[in-house]
Amino acid sequence: MVDVHSHLLPRSAIAAAEKGTDWFGSRIEIDDLGRPEIVTGDYRVSMGGPAHWESIEKRIARMDETGVDRQVISLNPILFRYYLDPGDAIECSKAVNDEIAGIVADHPDRFAGYGTLPMQEPAAAVGELERVMSTAGMVGVSVGTHVGGLNWDEPELFPVLEAAEQSNALVFVHPAASRLKEALPRYHMRNFIANPTETTIAIGSLIFGGILDRLPGLRLLFAHGGGYVCWAYSRFDHGHQVRPEAREHIARLPSDYLSALWYDSLVHGYGNLRRLIDVVGVDRVVLGTDFPADMGQPDPVAWIDGSDLSSTEKDAVLGENAEVMLGW
Repeated sequence: MVDVHSHLLPRSAIAAAEKGTDWFGSRIEIDDLGRPEIVTGDYRVSMGGPAHWESIEKRIARMDETGVDRQVISLNPILFRYYLDPGDAIECSKAVNDEIAGIVADHPDRFAGYGTLPMQEPAAAVGELERVMSTAGMVGVSVGTHVGGLNWDEPELFPVLEAAEQSNALVFVHPAASRLKEALPRYHMRNFIANPTETTIAIGSLIFGGILDRLPGLRLLFAHGGGYVCWAYSRFDHGHQVRPEAREHIARLPSDYLSALWYDSLVHGYGNLRRLIDVVGVDRVVLGTDFPADMGQPDPVAWIDGSDLSSTEKDAVLGENAEVMLGW
């Protein structure tokens, strides 16, 4: 049972919070519910879930309780912080990646890792990606759905994707720093609505921008079931037929590309899971929990087991597909 979507609050950040000191340009504080908050200047956002503070040993105990054999861990996306000074971002990325690699080295049968990248400096991001992929147990990198407002079809970001293809790195795309937060200031809709929207924008940009044609070996995994793409793809296909700008970089229908991508199972409903599988294929869906976020799936194996998927489909989602995707 392999969870490909779980997050880490670095121990160095926890240590800084305990001392009341800055952590690479931000402060880590505790909100009224015991959850970590990241504070950078006037910007403050909660990471959701007090389990962020827990030790690796407690994490392993939770995995045992829920039947998860291995997690692929990545930095909490709230901490991507592509707005930081590039020097701070580069230093932070290296420190976080070394910590994740250390956890993997200490528990190689329980964890693998995605590195984080200083995307505000693409050349440095390429160098760090290559360093990550030369480290045992690191299987790829995690990135935001945009970089400071730049979508993934922008020329500035192409070298990072090209380097990922060349190094066979899995690129885990996760929403971060939503551009819709001002339109959705209440009720946590910046998560409920904006996060899936950001993921849909990322997939659309990669498809319509022709990135998947230019980099056919690029391996991409999308959080939260790919956002709304399983409902948007028919509109994408219609637009491709009637709008010349939607055909400028691609010859095939947008929906033809969906089965070349990977998606996690974190869709919060059995009907949504069935829809995802029917659209992209059961072989492209992998188990994801978003642990330890409060918007995650707390008992993932039991949740999949409780679905109406066939036993073959359950086995595929719970672990077999991840083993293929990760080359295990």
